[in-house]
Amino acid sequence: MKRNLSLSAIISIIFFNVSGGPYGLESVLSAGAGLGLLMIVAAPIIWSAPVALVCAELGSTLPEEGGYYAWSKRALGRFGAFCQGFWAWLFTVVNMGTYPTLFCDYLSYFFPEAGEEGSYGLRKGIMIAMIWAFVLVNLRGARTVGNLSRVFMLLVLSPFAVMIVVGTYRGIVEGFPHSAVSPMIARGNTFQAACATAIPVILWNFLGWDSISTVAGEMNDPRRDYPRALLVSILLVTAVYLIPSAIALMLVGADGIDWKTGAWSIAAERIAGSWLGQFTGAMGMVAAAGLYSGLVLVYSRVPFVMAGDRFLPRALMRCNSHGAPWASLVVSGVIYSAVVLAFRNLNELAAANVTLYAAMMSLELLSFLVLRWREPGLDRPFKIPGGWPVAVIVSALPMICVAAGAYYHVVEFGFWNVIGKPVLAMALVPLAFPLVRWRQNGPPPA
Repeated sequence: MKRNLSLSAIISIIFFNVSGGPYGLESVLSAGAGLGLLMIVAAPIIWSAPVALVCAELGSTLPEEGGYYAWSKRALGRFGAFCQGFWAWLFTVVNMGTYPTLFCDYLSYFFPEAGEEGSYGLRKGIMIAMIWAFVLVNLRGARTVGNLSRVFMLLVLSPFAVMIVVGTYRGIVEGFPHSAVSPMIARGNTFQAACATAIPVILWNFLGWDSISTVAGEMNDPRRDYPRALLVSILLVTAVYLIPSAIALMLVGADGIDWKTGAWSIAAERIAGSWLGQFTGAMGMVAAAGLYSGLVLVYSRVPFVMAGDRFLPRALMRCNSHGAPWASLVVSGVIYSAVVLAFRNLNELAAANVTLYAAMMSLELLSFLVLRWREPGLDRPFKIPGGWPVAVIVSALPMICVAAGAYYHVVEFGFWNVIGKPVLAMALVPLAFPLVRWRQNGPPPA
């Protein structure tokens, strides 16, 4: 692997691992203007910041390729790393169907045939083409993905920057006709129903701070840059969510449009004209592409490092001249394509995400606490201050948030889809560990 990821490249990749712009926030705002903005402000404090702090400490202390897999291996041993690696791979397989779907949803703004009500074959074909286009991009190495992410980030942010400037000018000259925080709960909705709509979506829009850790071995200076990149990225993502949302709500209103996929294009059109609406819709596709490209980069490193430990075939360690694990990338592309083709509707499949991510995160947080206890003298370039009380708080807060998200997912999708299926799939992983160790070590002597 080559160390060629600069600080700005890391920030850009984190941006697309976590956000991709305000696209995807529509359901949060549909729950109620006040509640939506409150969640945008609260989520970074009680959800993102604790996770990012843990990742900053572990990532700067153990800046190894594989990230959270390496942390679990150091703290919990090979069994913990085995579970972490395969649970993470399960999560990525489920999660990666989201972004080609989102790409098609925004493409349908221009070509309705790409939407859910359009041509099934065309929609699936576009998804498969997107998957393999960004496998090919990733074959050019992390530097190429980092450079592309910088360009994508500037493109995605540009329509919202225009929306903020034009919207602020209109508000100063003409006045803001609506309140950014009223109504607190959407009319005709209950607090319980609003939370059920908004909480899982806001958590999803603020997760992914640990993903970039898997390419720590490709950062120029991970001990210095990883904590800095996380701090800048939290501030950037929060601002990108909060400011356009507030401007749109004050000018268009919570009830002025139907806050669902495509609503940002309509809001931009009403604020600055049809040209900005079309530009915003086009950048929605760029956001989905940037999210997918960055996630292919970080997710492909997990099977790569697992192959190094012989948990997967060693052929997955093969790299090309650009330092890209081409075998892992190709296998990942095949799996993602199979998932997209196998499921007509990915919504129920995506419902398992919250449980799979909870399993991954629990091992990351446990690794953090175990290393604090077992290796207090470990060189930590960045260390969360406050001793054990703060360490326990930052570990507990994310799990409380995940539990809330899981509860509302169960309400919407049912216990079996959200908890039952993923737990059953995850249970097979520790059961397979003795078989894998037997294959590694060979059968016992007769």
